[in-house]
Amino acid sequence: MKKTYQLKVVKKEVLNDEIFKFELDKPEDMPAIYPGQFFGLAASRTGYPLLKRPISVSKVLDKSIEFTVKVVGEGTRLLLDKEINDLIEVIGPVGNGFFLNEITDKSLIVGGGIGISPVKELARYLKEEKGLKLPVVLGFRDKPFDMEDFSSISDEIEIATESGIEGHKGYVTYILEERLKSGSVDQVLVCGPHMMLKAVKELCERYNVITQLLMEERMACGIGACLVCTCAIKEEGEMKNKRVCKDGPVFYGSEVVFDV
Repeated sequence: MKKTYQLKVVKKEVLNDEIFKFELDKPEDMPAIYPGQFFGLAASRTGYPLLKRPISVSKVLDKSIEFTVKVVGEGTRLLLDKEINDLIEVIGPVGNGFFLNEITDKSLIVGGGIGISPVKELARYLKEEKGLKLPVVLGFRDKPFDMEDFSSISDEIEIATESGIEGHKGYVTYILEERLKSGSVDQVLVCGPHMMLKAVKELCERYNVITQLLMEERMACGIGACLVCTCAIKEEGEMKNKRVCKDGPVFYGSEVVFDV
């Protein structure tokens, strides 16, 4: 059973109208946190909403953990209302992160929307712990956010925006395909909206490039008990339902079946 902690808010920053990030103090007895893992955060101390919100880790610091949150409902709005020194009940770290030993210097990091947050921690970890400073491709609907952090992690960042406000006007898949055509990429590590993950997987398969997908699914318990967050996985020719929170959230693209 994962341990529950009461963690203090030590820093908070609003990035735009729907995205904010905050840091919680990190206890000395907390297990190591790996890129791709997440925590369940209680939105309220009153017990409502009942379920903790699954939030990916966007940065691990010596004495704190950063979470970047998109406000999509009552629970995340309650988290936005938290102030410095408020306590938040959390459970974690939860889930299995990226397959770090498989990553090479020819890997490429791709993030879309709020999915840029867990790949930011991946890029930071690889740079600081593995000595791998990988190129990053990021997709946004409109104005990019959190770019100062990314600029400190990678010297090679390309951006796509649907609005055309910055970078390539369109989707990250255009930039990705140009890189795949060059033959300089042997693996893509990605997090983003469901349709983006599907498009990246299919594009990489055409170029015989491995993908690691951080799946974003709705979760209830976050610890593998309720089966709400299952996704279709193909193993040895057989279809199975795997729990994103417990068995993932990272899977190889070759395993994931989107059209079920």
